[in-house]
Amino acid sequence: MISAVVVNHNGGVGLRRCLDSLGPPRAGLEVLLVDNASSDGSPALVREVFPWVRVLAQTANLGFGAANNLAAASAAGESLLLLNADAWLEAGALGRLADRLGSDERLALVAPRLVYPDGRRQFSWSPERGVLGEALQQLRNPHEARAWVHGRAARLASRIAGPPWYTAACVLLRATAFREVGGFDERFFMYFEDVDLCVRLRAAGWRLAEEPAAVARHAGGFARHPQVDELYRPSQLRYYGLHRPRWEQRLIARRLRRRFGDRAVDAWLAPGAAP
Repeated sequence: MISAVVVNHNGGVGLRRCLDSLGPPRAGLEVLLVDNASSDGSPALVREVFPWVRVLAQTANLGFGAANNLAAASAAGESLLLLNADAWLEAGALGRLADRLGSDERLALVAPRLVYPDGRRQFSWSPERGVLGEALQQLRNPHEARAWVHGRAARLASRIAGPPWYTAACVLLRATAFREVGGFDERFFMYFEDVDLCVRLRAAGWRLAEEPAAVARHAGGFARHPQVDELYRPSQLRYYGLHRPRWEQRLIARRLRRRFGDRAVDAWLAPGAAP
């Protein structure tokens, strides 16, 4: 069985398109929706239009990782499809992801080929996060629509900076692997939770892969949240503190202090710092 998990916060029309892409209710697929305190009537819409979807309505916004963990704790599937509310699967994508995951017992995560709604290529991967990886990411981002940056450039970046990580906008995960590493680290409210998960899966001996024959469309892409720095920077600093060498931690902190000031960085570095 596959358990599809959708985390929603005021998803609106996009949420309906997302759930439609999972198809009608059928054996072998359960759909769980964690609603992070939406104010747009999303839970009521889902209960009316998609009565087979199990809605886990929250009174506060738990964040992306914590909401996925909540659903995963009660999911019945041997694999977990994590699908953003602003993403949707093309026909046959779920079956192709499942086939790829089933082809290798040490494969923990399979990512589809991501495209924008108009069909332009979108990054499903990024270089290993770190000073060098972030520099490489800035170099490759302007070329997102070009095929070579998803092939040759991805392989080159892996050799230079380390293995890539895959965005959790759409991934199929082996449930045993996800639970073995403790799921998402809930200290990441938003951003870096998927980077951290990929690092911990690999450290535990699991493999990650992309299945380009499976296609998902994602409206969000790298769209910037209006409070991106307040959300992104605490997670960035936490990730560096957990996974990167001391010199990189000091370097990234200095850069942020020059840009945002000591007070902001001290707040972001405080234990439990989160929106």
